[in-house]
Amino acid sequence: MTLISAENTLAAQEQRQFRAFVLDDDTRRVIEQVVTELSIPNASVHRGDIRQATLVLGEQRSPRLLVVDLTAVELPLSAVNELAEVCEPGVTLIATGDRNDVGLFRDLVNNGVSDYLVKPVTAPLLRQSLLSVMDSKTIGPQSERRGRLIAVVGSRGGVGTTMLATSIGWSIAQRRRRRVALVDLDLQQGTVALALDLEPAHGLRQTLEHPERTDGLFLERTMTRHSDTLYVLSGEESLDEPVTLDATWLDLMIREMRNKYHYVVADVPHRISKHYHYIVQNATNIVLVTDLSVAGMRDTLRQLTLFSAMNTTCQVTLVANRVSSQADGNIGIKEFQAAVGRQCDFIIPFDARVIGGAMNAGKPLPMALRENRIWGPKERLFERILPKASDAALARLLQSAHTVDGIVKGLKQPDWPTDGWQALHRLAFQLCRLTSAAR
Repeated sequence: MTLISAENTLAAQEQRQFRAFVLDDDTRRVIEQVVTELSIPNASVHRGDIRQATLVLGEQRSPRLLVVDLTAVELPLSAVNELAEVCEPGVTLIATGDRNDVGLFRDLVNNGVSDYLVKPVTAPLLRQSLLSVMDSKTIGPQSERRGRLIAVVGSRGGVGTTMLATSIGWSIAQRRRRRVALVDLDLQQGTVALALDLEPAHGLRQTLEHPERTDGLFLERTMTRHSDTLYVLSGEESLDEPVTLDATWLDLMIREMRNKYHYVVADVPHRISKHYHYIVQNATNIVLVTDLSVAGMRDTLRQLTLFSAMNTTCQVTLVANRVSSQADGNIGIKEFQAAVGRQCDFIIPFDARVIGGAMNAGKPLPMALRENRIWGPKERLFERILPKASDAALARLLQSAHTVDGIVKGLKQPDWPTDGWQALHRLAFQLCRLTSAAR
């Protein structure tokens, strides 16, 4: 086994079984000895601590088993959380360090670390730790990290749910460089593959016919690869043949995907049958897409009621799509929001030229917007900040923008100025602070 500097870029793209990032030679030699004794394949040891591990794994596939060094790290819990942001779900993490602190051990375990070894690390201690992890078929709930499940649901048919689902999946995969599984759950008339200019595969059919083989490797082989970070599972089954969707199989498939991908984006049919209950109940994010029609308003209310009953911990993002001042039969945004009892989180104007061209060309909407220079230089500025900003910081900024939008529309917000320009000024300073911290 070769000691490799953490600064070097590794060319290997396949998923490694084992990787370690340690600072001292004694720990390195112990790790190399134990890994050789246990015959762990495709293993490597790197010089560096958890911060170097975060940098390296932000650009490469994560190993199944990872050892990191916390020596001299002032905020170990923050470092672990930053590492979790770039690691694929399902990674088993073992930490080592020079602090003999029971409280630290408990905090690390509660944050997903399987074991913490105090230096000097001995071969018997490391061997025991590795064997306990390798022999266990499942990892306990405290150390289990699963990918986020985003359910994109339309209030009714024809409101642009697939466009939003493909745009969300593509954006996360491209801009945050996370592994994304995009799933089209309409087996017969789904258009996710078409929207991305992909040939519809028979991945869903294969998984339906072989539920006993549904694991991470089987799923990856049945999915269509759009890029190195975006994978699509869709089907185009015959309309004259009935397709039976087994709820147990679907639950298993989604679970396996969340163990392998950072994000699972599911394009869910607007008729929420029992087959899709697991997705709604376990979603970390629900995106409800609607238009501003009277029917859309009615069905939005019904969907919001259903979601609140099925998933009490998940925040629903409401998106008003295809909004046009010239749309016949639509109601105003203020009337719509008053009727459903909440504000729309996002309002997407309807641009027939851009959206229609993107759909016909099989391009995600963000790509079409970029090509039409709708974002242009501003987008490039944000792209420098977004990968460096945490999800929590971006969420706070988004919430503040939502608050300012309400103030401009005449709504009062606690602890915020009533004047729209003053509120915008505060939001600008918040963005500046985020930009400065992310440099």
